[in-house]
Amino acid sequence: MDINAMAKRLCRLDYRTLDAELSNVDDATLMDLLDSGSMKVVNAVAPILNRRDKADLVADAILASRFSTKLGRIASSSILRVRGKHAPRCAEVYLKLLEDKTADVVNEGLFGLVFLQDLANIPKIVEARKRSRAGPKADGYFEKALQALEARDPFIFDPYFCDAVGVWELEKARFGRRAGSRTAAGAKGKQETAH
Repeated sequence: MDINAMAKRLCRLDYRTLDAELSNVDDATLMDLLDSGSMKVVNAVAPILNRRDKADLVADAILASRFSTKLGRIASSSILRVRGKHAPRCAEVYLKLLEDKTADVVNEGLFGLVFLQDLANIPKIVEARKRSRAGPKADGYFEKALQALEARDPFIFDPYFCDAVGVWELEKARFGRRAGSRTAAGAKGKQETAH
């Protein structure tokens, strides 16, 4: 199957038709389309993979460096981001994203590591920063991520983020409305039923 030809044809469809057609496509083809480079197709594929709960498949693909396009790497990390701490192998996946040569992809990895709030990731981030090939923009992201972890405040990294459904299990008493409406203890069960 020629994924590029398929993506080109799918781009001509309106979103409703595109969603209906993609709903009948197998997971392997959806994963190929996630890396198609077409924003419209990727925006239609990602929610379908989320509905099908294919986070394991996405995590495996990231860890195997399967995505060749920047758009594919960012979209795949976004699929995991909506699961927060409950994404499969999330720390491993986010550390893998730090190896990317694109600052925006590195930013996705740093976001995940910062919101995991695991201080054990600080030396790993420092080491990844030394090896980074993503340029000066990424250097700023690394610096901000380290500041956020050291201060134990993930909102230093992304002050506009709001964990509305509590998937990152942030301390409600400390972070208020930005930490979501659930307690950390109830977050996992409720998040799993939300799919």
